[in-house]
Amino acid sequence: MSRFNVSVIVVNYNCFTTLNDCIRSILLSKAVGELLLVDNASTDGSMDLIEKYTADARLKIIRLNRNVGLAGARNLAATRTRGHYIAFTDADSKVGPEWLQDPCFLLETHKEMGAVQCKILSYKHPDKIWHAGAGLDGFNYWDMPKESLTSYRRILFPIGAGFVIRRDAWNLVKGFDPAFFVDYDDIDLGIRLWLSGYEVICSSKGIVYHDGGNLRRRKDIAPIFQFCDMKNMLSIWAKDLQGRTLVKQVLPFSLLYPFMAFWRFGVLGVMAVISFLKKLPSILVKRHEVQRLRKISDEKIILMLRSAEALPLQMFANDFQAFYKYIFRRIRAMI
Repeated sequence: MSRFNVSVIVVNYNCFTTLNDCIRSILLSKAVGELLLVDNASTDGSMDLIEKYTADARLKIIRLNRNVGLAGARNLAATRTRGHYIAFTDADSKVGPEWLQDPCFLLETHKEMGAVQCKILSYKHPDKIWHAGAGLDGFNYWDMPKESLTSYRRILFPIGAGFVIRRDAWNLVKGFDPAFFVDYDDIDLGIRLWLSGYEVICSSKGIVYHDGGNLRRRKDIAPIFQFCDMKNMLSIWAKDLQGRTLVKQVLPFSLLYPFMAFWRFGVLGVMAVISFLKKLPSILVKRHEVQRLRKISDEKIILMLRSAEALPLQMFANDFQAFYKYIFRRIRAMI
């Protein structure tokens, strides 16, 4: 094992065009103690691309006979890791040679830090930051020149495309919520880390290159993202927010959320709301666990929630504004 004892997890689902570069870049990193590659029942032949890397004893392949989702596959792999730290990146990303050193050093020297995100640059435009997190100062660090982030930032959540988490923090919050098939799983993890007393930091030195939005644009996956987008955000509100926050932000507009869901994603959005309501009893069980571990109030992270556009009132206001503009344009066109 390396000095920092790091286990890296990658989940693949039909990422034929990017998987080879991803695995090659990870295995070139000296800090990697082991790499667990989980294949979510891919059908595009992408796993054939990594046969040439199987001679590296660090690479361990887990082949699933069905797609259990991104969160479920990550959790499964985490149960088989040996490292003191667990690192995640995506199959449509590639990592810099020193991507783990600074995040692991921060975790080694600052026990209050639960997870450290890398500085994630655009895969196609590496001179730009793709995303560096929703900050404690209320600023969303994305689509910026890479030189604009040269110091550490407290952020709401670690982007799944590249971050490291300490094992004790992972065990405390029980990893990703497996009910989040895909999307918002990292936001939920970050919120729960903060509520449990850990900080989440963005490193300015650990570099990952991510093809942001690549999976969302794929016709075979886009509907899944749209469905999970609505369902998972509702689950975050129900699980993670304090009661008084729910009373102020959710209840006054609760009857309007089906309309908001339809406005966003059509029938898929309404189906997501129905699915959320069916799962509400199990979500409330999880809420009890999250609130039991709570050490800080929502006010401590409210600016980060706002910058991540994760507040119910904020999302409703944005959708209402977009709907108003749409109606105004239609009326104007008719006149």
